[in-house]
Amino acid sequence: MKSLLIILLFACALQAGEYSYWIEACPAVAGATHLTGCEPGDPELARWALEAWQRESGGAIVLKKSATEESARLRIHWATGATSLYGETEPIMVGGKRGGIVYVLPSVGPERTDPVMRDAIVYLTCLHETGHALGLAHTRNFADIMYSFQYGGDISAYFHRYRDLLKTRADIPAHAGVSDADRVALRAALKQ
Repeated sequence: MKSLLIILLFACALQAGEYSYWIEACPAVAGATHLTGCEPGDPELARWALEAWQRESGGAIVLKKSATEESARLRIHWATGATSLYGETEPIMVGGKRGGIVYVLPSVGPERTDPVMRDAIVYLTCLHETGHALGLAHTRNFADIMYSFQYGGDISAYFHRYRDLLKTRADIPAHAGVSDADRVALRAALKQ
């Protein structure tokens, strides 16, 4: 019986899509900031976003940390704000497989007065942009993480809705920020 379980687990692992990832480091010194406004804990927020997609994929995504940026299908960089966007994703192909270079703006302006709100914005931006790297498109549904502000809507309310779920930064991994429609879209995108 045990060997049958091992065979079944191995078969499931073979069906899952492996996504190698690389996340740009930030300063390790408390209080230090990178040119981009990146803070030492931001790479952890990016990793939590990737792990949220992994959980929400129902086993279709298996994450593996890449030793180099060049070999990673999912690459996260910290942007300087020159584009005036929270984030942006550039699609890439790595070894014949879809991936993306994600740029996240960690300097979120006036939200800095609430560190948990600032982290929520950075996390949700990482989540949204890595969704694009996984093949998800924008939606018109305000409840979705893949919602696009080009359709209107209250940007502050969008982020505050998520912030209200959190007491501390440590609560972020328990609240994926992904809607049912996002889950359906993810599973469909992974089958392509």
